[in-house]
Amino acid sequence: MGIALVLLIASCKKEDVRQIDKTNSTSGAATKTQWNSLSAWGNSKTENVTTYFSKLIDSSITNEVVNNGLVLVYKKSGSDIQLLPFQEKDSKVYWYYQVAKGSIRINSENNDGQNLSASTFTYFVVTPQQLSSLEANGKTKFDLLQLPFDEATSLLK
Repeated sequence: MGIALVLLIASCKKEDVRQIDKTNSTSGAATKTQWNSLSAWGNSKTENVTTYFSKLIDSSITNEVVNNGLVLVYKKSGSDIQLLPFQEKDSKVYWYYQVAKGSIRINSENNDGQNLSASTFTYFVVTPQQLSSLEANGKTKFDLLQLPFDEATSLLK
């Protein structure tokens, strides 16, 4: 496990990341990005699973957001939009993400590595203050982590 982690960290290069342009950054609304395709995918292999990954860089993801806020990530393939994490229908391909200060890492497990660049991703960055306001209006963090894209776009504008 430790060797796999070292290989995973060592395999991520500067060109594996993508800087993001934000479309909304008003103080009262969650920050939402444009749809972004990711062309630089790395991978790590274990005995049973290959995980493909790419990274989005965003300075609005602060330690405060990581620890007490929320980031919602959506994947678009054709007209289908899914909130991560999810497993693709009729397959074993699993998509998920990890958030750290300044970045989001998009992961895909059990993918054969084909057509990774065909998908696009967008995300919302919700600050702790915005999350508190949403919770005061009856939306729990659990509710938000299940929001379909259209509802998130409407609620988090």
